[in-house]
Amino acid sequence: MKGIYLFILSLFITISVSGGAFADTRYTVKKGDNPTLIAKRFNVNAKAILQANNIKPTKLKPGTKIIVPSKKKEALHKNKTYAKKIKNTANNNIKSLLHEDPASHIVKKGDTLMSISRKYSIAVQDIKEINELKSAKLRVGRKLLLKKTIPDEYIVRKGDTVWNIAKRFNIDPQGFMDNNGLESDSLIPGRTVLLKAAAEIPEPKIYDTVLSQAPMETAIESAPESSTLAELGLQDRLVLFAKKMLNIPYRFGGNTLVGIDCSAYVKKVYSLVGVSLPRSAREQFAEGKPVDNSELSMGDLVFFKTYAAFPSHVGIYLGDNLFIHASSRSKKVTIDSLETPYYIKRFIGAKRLIEGKNEQEPAGQKS
Repeated sequence: MKGIYLFILSLFITISVSGGAFADTRYTVKKGDNPTLIAKRFNVNAKAILQANNIKPTKLKPGTKIIVPSKKKEALHKNKTYAKKIKNTANNNIKSLLHEDPASHIVKKGDTLMSISRKYSIAVQDIKEINELKSAKLRVGRKLLLKKTIPDEYIVRKGDTVWNIAKRFNIDPQGFMDNNGLESDSLIPGRTVLLKAAAEIPEPKIYDTVLSQAPMETAIESAPESSTLAELGLQDRLVLFAKKMLNIPYRFGGNTLVGIDCSAYVKKVYSLVGVSLPRSAREQFAEGKPVDNSELSMGDLVFFKTYAAFPSHVGIYLGDNLFIHASSRSKKVTIDSLETPYYIKRFIGAKRLIEGKNEQEPAGQKS
């Protein structure tokens, strides 16, 4: 931007310095003269003569004294006009940089998707997707969104599910179900559902940002001395680490201390005892040995169907019908009962990855 202004300034200086070097011609209009004849005689533009004298053609009567601008000065006038256009363009560019990009555009007569695309530097396809346009035709007066925004409400369409709505608006599917009191992922077309609340995630504080970049193990504060820890069986060690992460905020797709989701939480806890797990609850459900809910043991993984037909939520069993998990309902890592009606309805099974209390190695991990 500075370069543009320096160019304009140097151009203006050239014009002002050089302007005095080109002398105008004083001329007295004669009988039969007109702007074209005078311009031809002095090899200049007729319009330049009228502009220089601020006079209409009908006022060029015999005896009228006028100024005929020199050819070079006429060229400088054109340069000055061009420089003014450059300056205006630069100012407009700076204004667009200093102000936030607009979120919408009202269609005016003559607007096309291509012209709007160029004006706001946004792809035509993005404009069509954001506004769900099926054709390039635009109605004058229509408000076009230029940024993806999450509306407060949404009217369910045929074929919509909890999962595809959550994916479309980048919101937590479980939070979406909770906010709308949904018991399953099927939706009735025409129903109005709430979106905004499911998308609201508090901004992390400054210390959270720093903490999020530290290893997850920093959450395991006040752990026993290594000698004591070594004496614990795998189940006790697993539960110890799991409880040390209580109250970490829940965040869909999260994997840090600022926010973590259910499967990332389980994956991290198990990694601390040397067991590697896949990232998603659906993949984790394929690991380990199936366990009947009447034979659950500490450390077993418990699975639920929440927003999808497949396993979409997972936690770690603690005993006494309690399990620990990163809960979108509580917005944090918390402990809940398997006897809660909500979880009774959604429980689909359990898997065992570590054996009894005296075992020191994970199931299936012995060499």
